[in-house]
Amino acid sequence: MATVIQSGNFGRLLEPGLRKLFFETYKEKPEQYSKFMNVQRSSKSVEVDARMGGFSMWNKKGTLDSTEYEGALPPEEKFYKHETFSKGFIIEKEMVDDEKFNTIAKYPKALARAARATIESLAASVLNESFTAKADNWKGEALVGDHQRLDGGTTTNYIGKLTLSEQNLEIAMKLASEQVDERGLKIQMTPDTLIIPRKLEFTAEKIVKSVHLPGTDYNDVNPMQGRFKIVVLDYIDPALENCWWLLDSTMNPLNWFWRERLNFKGYYTDFDTDAVKFKGRFRCSCGWTDHRGILGANPDPDSASGN
Repeated sequence: MATVIQSGNFGRLLEPGLRKLFFETYKEKPEQYSKFMNVQRSSKSVEVDARMGGFSMWNKKGTLDSTEYEGALPPEEKFYKHETFSKGFIIEKEMVDDEKFNTIAKYPKALARAARATIESLAASVLNESFTAKADNWKGEALVGDHQRLDGGTTTNYIGKLTLSEQNLEIAMKLASEQVDERGLKIQMTPDTLIIPRKLEFTAEKIVKSVHLPGTDYNDVNPMQGRFKIVVLDYIDPALENCWWLLDSTMNPLNWFWRERLNFKGYYTDFDTDAVKFKGRFRCSCGWTDHRGILGANPDPDSASGN
């Protein structure tokens, strides 16, 4: 039996080329979100993370005294519910028949750029909202600010209303050394990543890469030289253009879960219109479980998102 040639086949012929254009364009701009978030794969509809408490300091024990047993603090759960994102375009058969491929090629490129912007904006929203208390956060707290410990005590990871400078980085490093766990015991937090909006890029470069103290005529050694990896973000809210964050990558509390990675698909032509549909989609979730591992400074707190 002879093979039936269907008019819809032209959609399948177009798909490989458009898919290639889509992913080539998607990779044009360096990825940012993976430089400050824990990127993980998920096989569930919801990911659950637990905020755990440890034990308090030990007490002395007499030679004949029984060992003191302490109950563990009940864990607090954080839920990451994945959301689906999708967008597409439709190509007329006449555009293909008339060899208007240069026009057609613009569609997947534009779709890829929109996908990149969406993903980076989602990730940056965790920092854009980091100074804002939200009901769906742990205890309704902001990521950066004063925090209630599981044992009832309090702590903070807010550097203050300080602009980015070598002196203020020293203040931030002192705050990092004062971080404690859920029982108030000191933890080892050593920030190694400086996260900044695009506006502060050159300021950060001068601070981190200068051999001597920036802005002085002295030969004093710059203690911040080479201490931090600089991550520059393009999707920070303009209202937060003077804010900066310090991250310890070994205890990063910022999470991104891929339930379905970005993909691009084409379909056969519509029977009535002869048009072909192409689309992309992905499923993900992002947020934070704990405030430990990150510090933040907001020189203009009244301009913070949500205030």
